[in-house]
Amino acid sequence: MYEKVAGLVRDISVPWAAVAAVSVESDGLRAARGIRAPGLGVPGLRKVGTWRRREGGRMRRTVVSVRRGQPALRIELRGARWDELLLGHEGARTVAGTLASRRMTTESSPPTAIHEHDVRFTSEGATLAGTVCRPDSPARAAVLLLPGSGPLDREGSHPRLQVDVSRQLAHALAARGVASLRYDKRGVGASPGDWRAAGVSDLVADARAARALLASQPGVDPARVVVLGHSEGALLAAAVAAGDTQLAGVVLLAGAARPGEEVLVQQAERLRDGLPAVLRAVMRLLRIDLVDRVRGNHRRLKATTADVARVNGARVNARWVREYMAHDPVEDIRRITAPVLAITGEKDLQVSSDDLDVVRSTAPAEVAVHRIPDLSHTLRRQPGTPSLRLYREEVRRPVDPEVVGIVTEWVVRHTAA
Repeated sequence: MYEKVAGLVRDISVPWAAVAAVSVESDGLRAARGIRAPGLGVPGLRKVGTWRRREGGRMRRTVVSVRRGQPALRIELRGARWDELLLGHEGARTVAGTLASRRMTTESSPPTAIHEHDVRFTSEGATLAGTVCRPDSPARAAVLLLPGSGPLDREGSHPRLQVDVSRQLAHALAARGVASLRYDKRGVGASPGDWRAAGVSDLVADARAARALLASQPGVDPARVVVLGHSEGALLAAAVAAGDTQLAGVVLLAGAARPGEEVLVQQAERLRDGLPAVLRAVMRLLRIDLVDRVRGNHRRLKATTADVARVNGARVNARWVREYMAHDPVEDIRRITAPVLAITGEKDLQVSSDDLDVVRSTAPAEVAVHRIPDLSHTLRRQPGTPSLRLYREEVRRPVDPEVVGIVTEWVVRHTAA
């Protein structure tokens, strides 16, 4: 598609494949946030150019052409020079509908108008902030999106690694008529607190509170709710689903099916084995064994009682580590009565794809598993020798289309009336 932005930006060309979603802002001027870089603006009247704002720990670039009181199209992009376009147009809703209904000549799905609004909810005294994403048409089915470990925001991103799994899945689901909820973990984004002080039990409680909030949203059928988790989020999804007879399904993306302490040691072994040969030789010369050090840290953390402790001079989320090491997700998986979809990549360095066999043999209901070649823990393809060092490069690409397709098709099928 082609849009002309006067003054500071030349005619821009955006391929259909780069359009992730289309939504409408009632007042484009109010919707344009951040600082101009470069841009021109008449205070309270007009904004034209490129605007930047920090969101979820990273800088987002928006091409803006809006004026006061005029509705605007917000076109989210992936794999493009900009993160989004915000373009004022009197017929914004009509144009959004046209974009959503137009059939593209490529294999990509056409963009769908979506609506997002912020929500806040409480969980055992903690306040959490999130986003409900809805398709343009009424949605009866909905998915709770749970991100991985550490200080991850509602988009599924870390301050130092913009994985963006939750946001991309939310928009892909909306394109198929499914609503969703994603939220900032404790002490991240707009959720107050200290993420290091939260244990696994706290995160499970938060996920349960979010599941209740999503089921209570206007139009959502509580019997057509799916819980989806990525990485640690898969552990939380299994815990939430255990014994819950109302769920329509559970999706486990890159989820482990073995005790946490075993997972952490396995990760250390893979990290050690993936180090450059020269570095491994130096460590052998210095008699440094990475796995032994990890086990030693585990012993020190087991001896602590505080939520946060210092290990090797760094503040560590000690309570989470203690609870995670003691947690065996298999105990939850065997109590899931809803259908289960499990996906793990063959190049995943943090979770073994062999755990898919454990899920398949443990879950009592219908189970579909997908072991995807070259897929890494970030849910992108990583040809060649797998390496954590390639994460920063691969997250610049969208989440793997095969993964998105499998997930959305499975959710639509299992939440059909």
